[in-house]
Amino acid sequence: MADSFEYTCSQCRESLTLPVSLMGQQGECPTCHHVEILSDASYEALPTPEPVTTPANHSPFGGGAPVVAANVPGTENPYAAPAEDAFQFGFVNPDHRGRLSLTLWGTIAAYTLATIWAIIAIVVTVTSIFTDNPERFKGLNDDERFMEALIAVAESTSDFKRKELDGVPPEQQVERLFQAILNGFGTLLIGPIVLFLCGTVAYLIFFYTLWDQIQDSPEVGFSPTAIVLLQLAPLAVMLLAGVLSSTNPLLPVFISLMGAVVHAVVMFISYWKLAEYMERYCRQQGIRARQCSPGLALSMCICHVVGAIPFIGLGGLINLVGLVIWFPVVFGLKNCATDIINHKMAIEQQQQA
Repeated sequence: MADSFEYTCSQCRESLTLPVSLMGQQGECPTCHHVEILSDASYEALPTPEPVTTPANHSPFGGGAPVVAANVPGTENPYAAPAEDAFQFGFVNPDHRGRLSLTLWGTIAAYTLATIWAIIAIVVTVTSIFTDNPERFKGLNDDERFMEALIAVAESTSDFKRKELDGVPPEQQVERLFQAILNGFGTLLIGPIVLFLCGTVAYLIFFYTLWDQIQDSPEVGFSPTAIVLLQLAPLAVMLLAGVLSSTNPLLPVFISLMGAVVHAVVMFISYWKLAEYMERYCRQQGIRARQCSPGLALSMCICHVVGAIPFIGLGGLINLVGLVIWFPVVFGLKNCATDIINHKMAIEQQQQA
């Protein structure tokens, strides 16, 4: 058997004499650097069969054009993102990532502490009335026990005195007692009220920052400032009802119902529409972001609206379900906004490189 063989490059036709030990291995031509399997040139390759051509009039797709996906009616890549009109990215602020996390956690912490503080203050005050003076309520029927409890709470939370009810009609006594209790608890709950206001400010900043991330889309119909003002609209309606309470007893009720409707509309815009806008935003720009499901946001809004309806809300149970859903919704919105910011920053870095 020969110790060498003749190799001819299939690209540049350079001929080389190589050791037989290299036959069948992958090698690189020293002239054109083409890489292929080394074989003996004395063995002629079998002739390559000619491609079969089909006359144009025999093509099942008609015409003589090459058969590609674009020429086949109804052909579509199921894994490709829908072809939509993208738009130019706007300014991106990297600090918004930290602001989103800080304001969201600040909102949760402030509301949670305010709620716990208020519950403890109220429960401790009311419980002490019954435990410290049990003989005060002995021998009283249910109506008398209720009135005595209101008097005790009013006296323990404010400077109210029992003699202030002398000469007051019975139907007005309860109203006067409740006013004294509210005034007394208003002072007692200064801490929770301050925490609640801090949580509200953080909440408004959080939603302002969320909506600010998608303002460069021409399809977004709400500015961050408009969203903040919408959040305050229900409060303004309720304050109006309080101002008009002395003019007509039915007018505040009607205005309060309107306030509830406004609150529901604002909630659907703030959560459901924002989730839809963000989903479409990422699809248009090809951003692989963690999404908040618009369906989940819609479910949360429906739970809060239904939960506010007497009897239908099952004593607040549906509202509690909505509160549980609120957490994955707001964290989903925050994560999506953060991924949008990261994507814009990456694009800017590529343009500057």
